[in-house]
Amino acid sequence: MIADLEARSQDILRRSQEMQDQIRQTAATASSTNGAVTATVAPNGALQNIEFTPRAVGLTHVQLTQVVMEAVSRAQQQAAQQVAAIVDPEFGGTEAMDFLTSFLPQPEDEPQPPTGRRRAPQQPGDDEDGFGSVLR
Repeated sequence: MIADLEARSQDILRRSQEMQDQIRQTAATASSTNGAVTATVAPNGALQNIEFTPRAVGLTHVQLTQVVMEAVSRAQQQAAQQVAAIVDPEFGGTEAMDFLTSFLPQPEDEPQPPTGRRRAPQQPGDDEDGFGSVLR
């Protein structure tokens, strides 16, 4: 009986280590709808890399913010789904798994891709975000 408990304990320890290794190796990369931005995140959703294509050049600061957030959000969703898939074989159908999946980011409605058109120059004091022009 003790030998059986030790064997089961070793098996649980081995499977736990394998899950941890798989999770550590997880990363997700996603691009914005318009292809201007690509983001890579770690398994915990932390941003590891961000790349801009020439398509980003014609975007306003507001549009660029939107496509960066879109790419990062998509990558975070993918990373969370990968981690859940790694954990599911051991914990699927349990309260622990239900708790974990309750924190997964939910896909947002597809944002409208920025048009890339620039707006007319703003007059001093006519900025939309209260911070003035980024080119001043």
